[in-house]
Amino acid sequence: MYSLQHPQIDESFLQLDSKVEEVMILLRSMMKATEEESEAERKREETAENVTDDNFMVTTRENRKANCNRFTFMRQVEVDLDERSKARLERERVAQNFRKLGNAKYRQGNYDDAISMYSQAIENIKDSPILYINRSLCFIKLANFKRAIIDCDFVLNKLDEKNLRAWLYRAMAYKSLNDEASFENCIKYVRKYHSKQIEFIDSFIEKMKSND
Repeated sequence: MYSLQHPQIDESFLQLDSKVEEVMILLRSMMKATEEESEAERKREETAENVTDDNFMVTTRENRKANCNRFTFMRQVEVDLDERSKARLERERVAQNFRKLGNAKYRQGNYDDAISMYSQAIENIKDSPILYINRSLCFIKLANFKRAIIDCDFVLNKLDEKNLRAWLYRAMAYKSLNDEASFENCIKYVRKYHSKQIEFIDSFIEKMKSND
């Protein structure tokens, strides 16, 4: 059994307040509101010279209505952000519970059930590296090395290109597949990204080789 007990290994969830697409939607909405306000200002300037005692009050009421609409829009944005934040926290809570169940199944040696628990956690939170890494180790325990590599690759390509455990588990999987070139490539990069952890990395590799 390979074990990583090291202070640099952080198994906490990433605290992301919102997904990238949510931020982009918000930015587009704010830009649209700004453009609409600029257009309204331009129209007001064009008609300023034509203001009379008769139409002054109408113009004032229209300005107040525009300001009211803008306030309502910004308030709705705040409400939507708050709701998404609360939904995220709830998904994190659910994912954390599934992760704990997965850890318990792993300690029992029930790797299939552990994979199921980690997968359900991922359904709720798709951007937490530790979930994929834990599931990857379960696949390694079941000798499903190619599937383990897929999880490691997702972490390294999409979430954290320097993740220590992802590189080491990826190396472990390639070593088990007798793919020495890919194994050495993993070791090269993990040493590059974690030059201050060489002693730990070398110790991990020695344990890996002793179990061959």
